[in-house]
Amino acid sequence: MTTQSKREKAQAKQQAALEKLEQGILNIASEADWRKYLDFHSKFYNYSASNTMLIYGQCPEASHVAGYKAWQKLGRQVRKGEKGLVILAPCKKKVEDKETGEPVWRIYGFKTSTVFDISQTDGDDLEETDIKAPTTEAELYRNLKAFGEAQGFTILEKAYPGAYGVCIYKPNSIEIQVDPLLSVELRASILAHELGHALMHSAAEYHDHTPTSTKELEAESVAYCVTQYFGVAEDQKRSFAYITCWNRESDQALGQFKASMDAIAKTVKAIIEGIESVASNESSTLVIA
Repeated sequence: MTTQSKREKAQAKQQAALEKLEQGILNIASEADWRKYLDFHSKFYNYSASNTMLIYGQCPEASHVAGYKAWQKLGRQVRKGEKGLVILAPCKKKVEDKETGEPVWRIYGFKTSTVFDISQTDGDDLEETDIKAPTTEAELYRNLKAFGEAQGFTILEKAYPGAYGVCIYKPNSIEIQVDPLLSVELRASILAHELGHALMHSAAEYHDHTPTSTKELEAESVAYCVTQYFGVAEDQKRSFAYITCWNRESDQALGQFKASMDAIAKTVKAIIEGIESVASNESSTLVIA
């Protein structure tokens, strides 16, 4: 095969993957569809929004994916005849940073890569080191508060008229208020929601958002994924009303929806990893008598 033929084949694979990604987004037509996707994303939070959607579209039951050789290193073998799941992997190269002069990795494009779900493999049982144990509501709320404060936000248990929680954008800081009369699980959920706003949105965006806006969808989705990941039950019914409002025929709307998915994925990852860092630091300071 010539170099040009290889390049054309690679481009065709990339295009097919992008078409799968777009179709997966277009298939989200209701709040129930979006909730199912978020349930899936909470398990794959460390993947990009695009790759999460690609895996979800090809294998909605996936629970743990890895490449062919990675499975072999884990003592498992992909069964003969299994079809891999296509994802997009970044192409990187080292370049000199213009400011520091140090070599850094830069992404200059993407290529298709193949992974397999554990259900497509046989072999040794995996060590359960990465299985997430449920967190109590009180632990989640405490860790969310510690994470928010580490970002420089002020977190107060204080009632705000007409709202369970609120983000107050001050000239040089952000204050988050959560109603102290709420149940602890609802306080955790509301705090995760407001942290989503604080991390993703400007003051103007926050003040202009409505219950059916993209900004509310983003914050609600972040809170949903975070509470799902930590296994905390909620006593409120979430609304993802924007899903039923966006115009699937508009290229601009599709681009905005992709941008929202990216923002949600990055924020969920930041909060989960931040909380786990907080929890790890706390446990490392415990003294066993």
